[in-house]
Amino acid sequence: MIERVIPHPAGRFARCRTCNAEPRHIRASGRSSREPVQFLATAQRHGIECRCGSRTARHDTLTAAEAEWGSDHAQLALPLRVSRRRKVA
Repeated sequence: MIERVIPHPAGRFARCRTCNAEPRHIRASGRSSREPVQFLATAQRHGIECRCGSRTARHDTLTAAEAEWGSDHAQLALPLRVSRRRKVA
């Protein structure tokens, strides 16, 4: 199996729930040694993985991989609450 990291702009994918890092898009061609031998040409599959080890399964489309990442791994992106302190004189 040949895996390749496909670059995307920062913020394209939801951050990892485990370590809050930006995940990577991995495009895989071929089959792994754990998969049975197939004599038909295999299509490219897409997955999303983080450096901490969190990852999705390999999917036929990037959209399907994003859906799995968002439901299982993504951190809910809420705006940070900014507190403004007043100086008391």
